[in-house]
Amino acid sequence: MILYKISVFIHILSAMFWMGGMLFTMFVIVPSLRQPQLSPNRGDFFSIMGQYFSQISWLIFIILLITGYYQLAFRGYHWEKLLSSEFWHTHFGFNLLHKLIYFAFMLIISGIHDFWLGPKTAELIRQKPEHEITNRYRKITSWVGRINFIFGLCIVYYAISLVRG
Repeated sequence: MILYKISVFIHILSAMFWMGGMLFTMFVIVPSLRQPQLSPNRGDFFSIMGQYFSQISWLIFIILLITGYYQLAFRGYHWEKLLSSEFWHTHFGFNLLHKLIYFAFMLIISGIHDFWLGPKTAELIRQKPEHEITNRYRKITSWVGRINFIFGLCIVYYAISLVRG
């Protein structure tokens, strides 16, 4: 039972770190970097910060998968049960399915953001800070981050539904 509680603790802490990191970025870092005195280094900052947060995020995703499966197995939901179609028609299965779908979307969006869109935007900010294409990429990157945050909120909703009904 102690390993289960540790797993839940690590799972929740990881989700808090990831969601909190996105909130901090949206509501503190991005508005701060709009200040004129920070403009010359904005691209470099986003690039460096993005690399660190991306590396930590992908580690967190792995931790979430491992601890999530451990919690399912502890509750008696092993692979055999998860592979049966009847399971997914239960209330628990329905909520888990939606949580996993949103998690998959989040991984895809994170991959696009972290490995292509974010680095491309940071590069454009460094090379052509006031160019129209740079502004377009900044807006797209910002919206992709917001969409990912909404997926994260959906995951939290279905996670709560799993344990609270």
